[in-house]
Amino acid sequence: MMILLRHRLWGIVLAVSFLMTGMSLAFVERLDAAPNVSAEVQSTALSVVNINKAGSEELQTIRGVGPRIAERIIQYRDQNGPFKNPEDLAKVRGVGSAKLQKIKDQIKV
Repeated sequence: MMILLRHRLWGIVLAVSFLMTGMSLAFVERLDAAPNVSAEVQSTALSVVNINKAGSEELQTIRGVGPRIAERIIQYRDQNGPFKNPEDLAKVRGVGSAKLQKIKDQIKV
């Protein structure tokens, strides 16, 4: 009950301050619409990358993989053959088990 009262009070304070400064409340509605624009960007950022076929640029689309790690992945793949499962990526220097857990949803073999 107390939290609900605080939210209502905060809303009233914001509305009054907008009106006193001459700002339109329509501006607030536009802010709510902005997150929908980035939905396409988020879906692109979360695409799944085949670590056995991807080049350096595609590997860099994986969260936390920069140019150096991308090149190490390619070098490891060239020297040892294709990855048998996503967990093999942890054998690459710079990709430990913690990083692997963070990117596991973005890779496939």
